[in-house]
Amino acid sequence: MIQTTLSLEGQPAKPKEESPSGFYLQPWQKAGLLILLLGILYLRIWRRKQANYSVCSHCGKKNPPHQSNCQKCAAPLFGGR
Repeated sequence: MIQTTLSLEGQPAKPKEESPSGFYLQPWQKAGLLILLLGILYLRIWRRKQANYSVCSHCGKKNPPHQSNCQKCAAPLFGGR
């Protein structure tokens, strides 16, 4: 049997990939940006969820924004927050 040995010395070096814009982010930088963007998205959703409620002027219960009357005392809701 004939054994062939492979050698990497004769192979040309793989060229480094270049970005078309010349801007390259390291993997840890991409992960950091992704975490930052997800955090900002979470805070925006949380703030929007907290801001949408109507407080009854009679009993003080928080009600969803689509309600026109209080769920607890049935008093009419005027305005928001």
